[in-house]
Amino acid sequence: MESQPKRYVSVDVETSGQFPWNSSMLSLGACVVDGKFDKTFYAELKPINRDYLIENFKIGASSLNCLKDYNFNNFDAEEILKILLKKGKEPKKAILEFTNWVLENTSGYKPVLAAAPIIFDGMFVSYYMNKFYLGENPFGFSGEDINSIFRGSVRDIKANIKELSIREKGKLRHNALEDAVQQAKEFYTTLVHMRQHKV
Repeated sequence: MESQPKRYVSVDVETSGQFPWNSSMLSLGACVVDGKFDKTFYAELKPINRDYLIENFKIGASSLNCLKDYNFNNFDAEEILKILLKKGKEPKKAILEFTNWVLENTSGYKPVLAAAPIIFDGMFVSYYMNKFYLGENPFGFSGEDINSIFRGSVRDIKANIKELSIREKGKLRHNALEDAVQQAKEFYTTLVHMRQHKV
């Protein structure tokens, strides 16, 4: 029996810290890696606790739509938490919507979470899935690290996906949706290369 074909979903998260058990996911972005890059998901979430690491928090909050008018030169973590608690989406609702979006856009395929790095983004997604979703995580317990796949494709352990030089403005902006789309483009380019030149 043939195994189910894979459909990769590029995921990026912005957070208030380094670990999901003592910080919060602030935003979640995703893009199906299919060459079109028009199937996307984005949500900004209410914090699940008041814990944070200030440097991570500044970066994670910097490109949130709900803070577009905020003066980040006068960053006040407690004020930001209040704004996010008021304007963010309930995590349970956001994760349900995300899961339904994944299932809808990977129908007939095995959904595979892809991120850079998978250990960070995958950790937050798995934690939130386990905490807020009653059903089965559509990604299961595995995923693909985009940089690792790229290194394998060019046979260089020190290579970085940035070497493809297709990033708009040269770097990621720490907006979860924009970064997820950019990663999807880089991963798709890598997969096309691998199919043309088998490693």
